[in-house]
Amino acid sequence: MKPPASPATFTTSLPGRKNSEDNVALALERLSRFLTFLLRHKPKDYPLAMNAEGFAPWQDVVDLVRQRFYDVTEQQMRALIAGGSKKRFEIRGDQVRATYGHSFPVDLGGRLAEPPAQLYFGAARDLAQSMLRRGLDPRDRQYVHLSITADEAESVARRHDPAPSVLVIDAQAAYAEGVRFYESGPLFLVDNIPAKFLTLR
Repeated sequence: MKPPASPATFTTSLPGRKNSEDNVALALERLSRFLTFLLRHKPKDYPLAMNAEGFAPWQDVVDLVRQRFYDVTEQQMRALIAGGSKKRFEIRGDQVRATYGHSFPVDLGGRLAEPPAQLYFGAARDLAQSMLRRGLDPRDRQYVHLSITADEAESVARRHDPAPSVLVIDAQAAYAEGVRFYESGPLFLVDNIPAKFLTLR
């Protein structure tokens, strides 16, 4: 599949500073979403070669991005990646990757770590009760992603439900019983969380 033909742009001819800033912010958001799609989910659609750790050649990613966002510069891309509060992406040397969220197997080299007392998972309200009964599984991702704060978990889940539920994970108890936690960017990743460690906030 080829990248969509209609490009976004970082420049705008709209009058007024506010409109210009709004359009740049929108372009940045679209760029971030495209990088997420490209590096986490569908690299083969373009195609983009990746190694076992999920790294792709930086220049190849720049070239693909500029086919869609024709006015973006490499400096703007680097600034977006470096400035993101969620640390979605990582540049290492002449390569780049997503730090979490892959829907295909990737060896992230995550560091085994002892978690805080509690972690959080946001869920659509119609799924929360089922999760409380069955536990948390990765579904269409490689790992279950757990947030450090309830606010962050709720923010993530708002993509699917405007008023989501937040599950509280007794992370220390799960860790004590052998659940392996990995640090990855701002998240903790796990293979699964049994239901007995879950409560509803």
